[in-house]
Amino acid sequence: MKTFSKNIFTIVSSLAIVLVPQLAISADEATSGSSGGGAAGDAAAKSAIGGVSAGTIAAVVAIAAAAAAISDSGSGGGAITPAPAPAPAPAPAPAPSPTPAEPVIEDYIAEVIVDVPGTAAYTTPGATATRTTGATATRTTGATATRTTGATATRTTGATATRTTSATTTSSQGGMAGATIGTSANGDIYNVVEEFDVVETYDVVEEFDVVEEYDVASTYTTTVTVPAVAASTATATAAATREAD
Repeated sequence: MKTFSKNIFTIVSSLAIVLVPQLAISADEATSGSSGGGAAGDAAAKSAIGGVSAGTIAAVVAIAAAAAAISDSGSGGGAITPAPAPAPAPAPAPAPSPTPAEPVIEDYIAEVIVDVPGTAAYTTPGATATRTTGATATRTTGATATRTTGATATRTTGATATRTTSATTTSSQGGMAGATIGTSANGDIYNVVEEFDVVETYDVVEEFDVVEEYDVASTYTTTVTVPAVAASTATATAAATREAD
């Protein structure tokens, strides 16, 4: 409604701006025509005083049409509503893309060729061993033993004994002299009996350290020779997976 009032005000103002100068011009033309005299001047004055000229009417009509157009475009009321533009047809939905098939994974045994490097021959220390050198030696064993030397010796035993000697006596020595061996002017004669320490004779025995004779042996470290190995290849297997066709 506010827009329509503005449009009416605009039309009236435009008519006033156009008509007022036209009326003034007609009045002036009428005055000049009357002073010059003539029928044409009178007609023009009448036309200017009694109404508007054809040009003025045409101008008013043009302004009214413009105001009507402004009213229709601004307020939206009273004018023919233009037909709405047809809505665009919806775009067809894109076809769904096919779902890719899940890959099939299979297990298999892969064969791998392995290079086996070669090695040169070499020697390495082995076990220890002993061997005889052909020489002999002696050593004490820590034990002791006795042996006869071939010589003899005597020693008292601590015991006593009696024996008759080649001497004679007239004493019977308490009966120990035994029987008489004769008579003399002094009486019976007996062998002299003497008492002595018992002495024994024995082989001399010595004690010595036992000594043994043995073959001299040496201890040494053996060596082992490892033969060379030529380079070669071998086949190994390993479990793996792959995508089946």
